[in-house]
This record gives sequence, structure tokens and C-alpha cells, in this order.
Amino acid sequence: MKRIAIWSCVALLLGVTGVAVALANARGWHGHHWSRFGAMGYVARELDLSNAQKQQIRSMWQAERPAVSALVQEFSAESKAMDQATANGNLDESKVQEIAARQGVTLSKLLVEKEHFKTRIYASVLNPEQRTKADKLQSQWHERLDHIGKGMGAR
Repeated sequence: MKRIAIWSCVALLLGVTGVAVALANARGWHGHHWSRFGAMGYVARELDLSNAQKQQIRSMWQAERPAVSALVQEFSAESKAMDQATANGNLDESKVQEIAARQGVTLSKLLVEKEHFKTRIYASVLNPEQRTKADKLQSQWHERLDHIGKGMGAR
């Protein structure tokens, strides 16, 4: 049961990431989208990013986007393969294990890319006050995840 819950959360996270990447590609991350782009707008608002900082992050994202997009597409293909391996209620255990292992590698690569991107923003875009705020936001995020995890375990 825990495994299903964990993979469901991972799938949800990747789905949100995929949608964010797709929207970013479609919208081009124009300045007016920062304020209404969900988590990105929230973080930009909470950190009080200047227009110059937003533009710097946009430029960094343009360089990062191809790598992230390729990994999201890879994960999507693996997800489709997983659906095929479990189609009509049939479960090919060995095939599911193999696909899950590939998805784990792809997810790992996505998370590493995210951390590289986050680290570059933290080190080269944010000022000391914004870094302190970012640390606080990250701490709040971890607390929220802990709360969610504890809620899932109680059921």
C-alpha cells in the first residue's frame, strides 16, 4: 500500500512538472504569466523577484528546457509502456518491474536537473534576503510533505 501511495505521489509530481513544462513551452514564459502561473508565480511573489531577476530565470530556463523536456517525454513513453504492460487488468510482473526501474532512473535524472536549476538560481539570481526567504519556503514545503505523509500512513 505504501508503494502505491509513493508512486502515486511521484506520478502526480511528474504530471504537474510535465504540465508546467508544456505550459511553459506553449506560453513562452512571458512576463505576465509569472503572476498567474501557480507555484512559479507564488514563489516569485513570495521572494519579491524583480523583473530583471525573472528575466534572468527565464533565460536560464530556456537553456534548461530542452533537457527537462526530453526527460519528461522519456517518462511519458515509459508511462505508456507501463499502461500497456498492465492493460485489461493483466499484469506482466517482470515487464512492470523493468519499466518501473527505467522510470526510476528517469525520475532520478529529472530530480537532479531540478536541483541543478534550483541551485543555479539560488547562487546567481537571489540576493541574501531572498535566499533566507527561499530557505523558509523550502522548510515549509518539507513540513507540508511530512504532514501529507503522516496523513497517508494513518489510513
